[in-house]
Amino acid sequence: MKQLELIELVQQHHPQMRETEIRKSLNRAQNDYCARTELIKETYVQNSVAGQRYYNLDNNILKITRVQINDVEIPRLQGDPLIDDDEFDGGSGLTSASTATNERYWYVSQGRLAIVEKVNNAITRDDKTSDYQSISEVKEIRIYAISQATDFGDTLTQESDLPIQFREGLAYKVIADAYLIPPTVSEELHKMFYAKYMDSVKEGRKFARSNYIQTGNIRQAHF
Repeated sequence: MKQLELIELVQQHHPQMRETEIRKSLNRAQNDYCARTELIKETYVQNSVAGQRYYNLDNNILKITRVQINDVEIPRLQGDPLIDDDEFDGGSGLTSASTATNERYWYVSQGRLAIVEKVNNAITRDDKTSDYQSISEVKEIRIYAISQATDFGDTLTQESDLPIQFREGLAYKVIADAYLIPPTVSEELHKMFYAKYMDSVKEGRKFARSNYIQTGNIRQAHF
């Protein structure tokens, strides 16, 4: 179902709504749908920087499910390390990189992805000791994540990233919300179309849990 078809479906119930208004409402509905169902799975790829711990995340990422370094999956670190050596150098008062192992971990801090590695010689600062330092080599970082779908733009033939059987649910959400706004206020119709939307959400969740959805998109991130 193309964007134009969704717009026309909404206008059957709310002819007063303009195309731009409906498009914005469809994008809000799509964001809500993706967050509720975790239906869209994406893979993001970038390279690490030696000595750099933190990496910005794509704005579409809702949740990271797993991380690989050079095609090898690494576990999530529980809790943050005591010492933050991003970026390590003598000028900042931090020691240079210790001899590290290939035992690496990831965690999320303040909306950024952190990559650390276990050190053979612990790092000590202000009488505190940490067994982790920032990744010390250039490696490929592959992030598997639950993501938002691509927003609708001005192209009316654009299709949602959602599987085709769930796209009509976006129109139900827009129709339901518009029935709360004059001049077409109707609590009964709002509830009816919102229920149809939530039925689509329920099916979307089941479909996502089946693990059949893989968008197959690998986005090269440049920072």
